[in-house]
Amino acid sequence: MSHPTPSRRRLLGGLTASAAAAMLPGAPGAARAADGGPSGQYDTEVVVVGGGYSGLAAARALVAAGKQVLLLEARDRPGGRCFNQRLPAPYDRYVVEGGAEFIGPTQDRMYQLVQQLGLQTYATYNTGKLVNIMGGRRTTYSGVLPLANLLAAGEAGIAIVKLESLANQVPLDAPWAAPKAAEWDAITVQTWVDRNIFTADAKNLLRAAVISLLSAEPRDVSFLHLLLYIRAGGGLTSLLSVGGGAQQDRIVGGSQQIAIGMARELGSRVLYKAPVHAVTQDAAGIEVAGEGFKVRAQRAIVAMSPAQAARLTYAPLDGPLQARMQLMQRVPMGSIMKVQAVYDRPFWRDDGLNGQVTSDVYLPKVTFDNTPPEAGAPGVLLGFLDGQDARDAVLLAPAERKRQVIEAFVAYFGAKAASPRAYVEMNWQAENYSLGGPTGHFPPGVLTAYGPTLRAPIGRLHWAGTETATVWTGYMDGAVRSGERAAQEVLAR
Repeated sequence: MSHPTPSRRRLLGGLTASAAAAMLPGAPGAARAADGGPSGQYDTEVVVVGGGYSGLAAARALVAAGKQVLLLEARDRPGGRCFNQRLPAPYDRYVVEGGAEFIGPTQDRMYQLVQQLGLQTYATYNTGKLVNIMGGRRTTYSGVLPLANLLAAGEAGIAIVKLESLANQVPLDAPWAAPKAAEWDAITVQTWVDRNIFTADAKNLLRAAVISLLSAEPRDVSFLHLLLYIRAGGGLTSLLSVGGGAQQDRIVGGSQQIAIGMARELGSRVLYKAPVHAVTQDAAGIEVAGEGFKVRAQRAIVAMSPAQAARLTYAPLDGPLQARMQLMQRVPMGSIMKVQAVYDRPFWRDDGLNGQVTSDVYLPKVTFDNTPPEAGAPGVLLGFLDGQDARDAVLLAPAERKRQVIEAFVAYFGAKAASPRAYVEMNWQAENYSLGGPTGHFPPGVLTAYGPTLRAPIGRLHWAGTETATVWTGYMDGAVRSGERAAQEVLAR
C-alpha cells in the first residue's frame, strides 16, 4: 500500500468533518447533518461498518487493493474499544490507555502496524516483585504463580498444563469440531474448576485468571470458549504473562495511535458520527443506512462485536441471517472498567514493586504500573474492575467508587497511595457503541449450536471483529487479522 507523505498525513489528519466529506467519491455535495455526521446518498464499492481496529484494517487492505471504500464509524473518533485518555492538569501532556492496551510476542500484525505507521513500543514495567492478597494474607512474589501454599501452587500449575493440553485439541477455525466439543460446550468454566481443582487458593487463582482475561465470571463462560481463547493466545501462560507474554509491550503515545494512524491514511474515506441502523441486500447490491444517510455498495463488512451487530436490522432476514442473528444475541460483552490514580512519581518502584497485583478482595483485584514512558512523567497505577466487580462498581456513587479504589491501592502499595494527584476512569459498560469489553464471551451451548455462522459471509455481507478471529481472538491483533480476512473474502468475490 502506498503511504501518504508526512505532509499529506498531517493534511488528512487536520481536515474538518465538512472538508473531509467534500472529498468523498460518489457523494452528491457531501452534505453533512447538523451534528457533523453524513447526510444524503453515497455510492462506493465496499462499505465498512465500524471504525475499530477490525474495520480500519479491512478498509486499509481494500484500499491497498484498489477498491473504492467508505468506512462508517458511529463515534467521533477511530479506535473502537481502544481509546487514549489525556490526564488532567498539570499532567495533561500525557495520555494513558483507557481501553485495549498491551501487545506481546506473536501479535505480529500489531508490531507490523507499529513499524509501518512510524510508531514505537516500550516494555511494560516489570522490574520488581508482585503483590498478592489472598485469604487475608499479603505476600510478594516473583513469577507466574503467587501461591505460598505449595499444595495449591502445585495444583494450579497442573491445572494450567491440563488446560493448555486440552486447548491444543481445539481447532482454531472450527472449535465446534473439537473431539469433545459437545461435552466441553455443555459446561461452564466454573463447573470444570469445581470438578478438577480442590484447594481453595488454586480455585481462586483460576477464577481470577478467567475474569482478568474475559471480564466475565467463570459461571457465565463456556469451557469450550475458554479452551479456544487459550489456544488462540498461545497458551494460558502466554495470556497471563508480562515479559514474553500478552502484556509485554505498550505503544508510545498510547495504543489508539495505531487507529489514528490508519484513519489518517484512509482520510476522507472515514465518516464519523455515522451510526448505522439497517443493512439491506438485493440482487444488485447492498445498502447500509443511518439517520439521514444511505450508502450503496457491492459488498459490506460489519466490523463490530456480535452484541453490537445484533442491534442492526437486516433484510431480507433469510435463513442464514436468522442463524447469525441468533448467534449475535447470545454473545454478551464482558463487564470492565479501568481506573487510574496519578502520583507525582511511581513511588512503589522504590519499594521493589512492579505495580502488579492479584487479589481476592478489594476493588480492583488486578493492577499494573501504567506510568507513561516520557521522562518526568507522573506515576500511574492502573486497576481493572472486571465481571461482577465492574457491575457492582457502576452502582456506587463516583466518590465512593474512587474511595474504594484508593483504599485498595493503599492496601497494595502503602500509605503513599492514599493521596493521588489525579484520578481517571473509563467505564466501557457506559459506552453505547461498545456495551462492555474487552471482548464478547460465549456461554455454554452457543459455539456448538451457532458457531459455524460466526465468520461465514451471507450474500454480499461479511463479518469482522476480534470475536471472529482465529488467532489472538479478543485482542487488538485478532481484530486486525479479522478485518484483513474479511477484506480478502471481498477481494476473492
